[in-house]
Amino acid sequence: MNLTVMPGAISGTLIAPASKSMAHRALICAALADRPTQIVCSASSQDIEATVDCLNTLGAQIQRTESGFSVEPVSLSGGEAALNCRESGSTLRFLLPIAAALHKTARFTGTGRLPQRPMQPLIEALTAHGVFFSDKTLPFTVSGTLTGGDFALDGGVSSQFFSGLLFALPLLHQPSTLAFCTPAQSLPYINMTLQTLANFGVTIPFDGTTAVIEPQSYKSPDAYTVEGDWSNAAFFLCSAAIGGQITMKNLSPDSVQGDKRVLKLIRDFGADVTVQRDSVTVRATNRRPICADCADIPDIVPILAVMSCFAEGVSRFARVERLRMKESDRLTATAQLINALGGRAEFDETTLTVHGSGTLRGGTADGKGDHRMVMCAAVAGCHAEKPTVILGTEAVSKSYPLFFDDYRSVGGRTNT
Repeated sequence: MNLTVMPGAISGTLIAPASKSMAHRALICAALADRPTQIVCSASSQDIEATVDCLNTLGAQIQRTESGFSVEPVSLSGGEAALNCRESGSTLRFLLPIAAALHKTARFTGTGRLPQRPMQPLIEALTAHGVFFSDKTLPFTVSGTLTGGDFALDGGVSSQFFSGLLFALPLLHQPSTLAFCTPAQSLPYINMTLQTLANFGVTIPFDGTTAVIEPQSYKSPDAYTVEGDWSNAAFFLCSAAIGGQITMKNLSPDSVQGDKRVLKLIRDFGADVTVQRDSVTVRATNRRPICADCADIPDIVPILAVMSCFAEGVSRFARVERLRMKESDRLTATAQLINALGGRAEFDETTLTVHGSGTLRGGTADGKGDHRMVMCAAVAGCHAEKPTVILGTEAVSKSYPLFFDDYRSVGGRTNT
């Protein structure tokens, strides 16, 4: 579906949806626990539904409730399962080692760009520890039983490989060590995994490079609340930094989510930021170019780049090479979006550079089938000089199905 976004800054108050990243982790831990768990989760999405369906296929019983999810844990190991991960990289990379630890023969499939997204480091690590693959790319069947021991992973491809093994290795009968053999990126996502594991009784020491994993049982906390999503909130907070004022509730200032760093970068941009308990208010004041090392915050690079178009001067975003491996090639897509709307952006292998002029003209933005690029286009469009046509807006369902409802509730104007 295509939408036209009309110029006009948005202002108002919103409640941040539940964190997609934390919901994946909570559902997995609950499915591996010793007794049922009630998960309070204010929002779902296509990615979360993919994880729920796959966990049910592995033997859990997860049902949607008025407040979130009711999770009956996996009751049996062994057997066969067919897991359609849709377009969810988290679902695939987290559940692949878990299926092997549960002695499942599992057929994994996926759609969109998922079959092209990197998997080789995880496949190699699992193959070295008793797991067999029918092919090196999706679709493939996994068989054999995961064994413990020493694991080493490339830290520059995806933290999700590391997290998947953190979930699986406590289920084994022997201890393991899990280490990065190259410098790790996206460490906050690993901290999110470790925090969720600890909430379910699994304690894993980690020094930033190596995790030491003893056999342990997952223990349900009976009830678990998924905190608000800093990644999705960033779109509205950055919009307010450009113009207007937004208050986002349900955001923990103590969160380990790496994308909480958006607040610092918004302040660097020149906006006024106020934090009160679980509420963040951003109000536009000044607009300054920014520079950032983005190795740990790849998901918010596109919206930071769009925001920087509205400051006069050069903004640079370093260590962004992993943007190429997302739902779209987000490095190319971000530059194309900005250029299509009258801005100027360029990139090399590791750096995205935006030459801000203080404005964008508007025009036509291709969402590239990527939820984050569509949301970026909506923010760009409400601050542009002329209307912006966004192609493929249905992609927001992957992570934030109610994005445009929230957008309109704070004054965003759209026409089909």
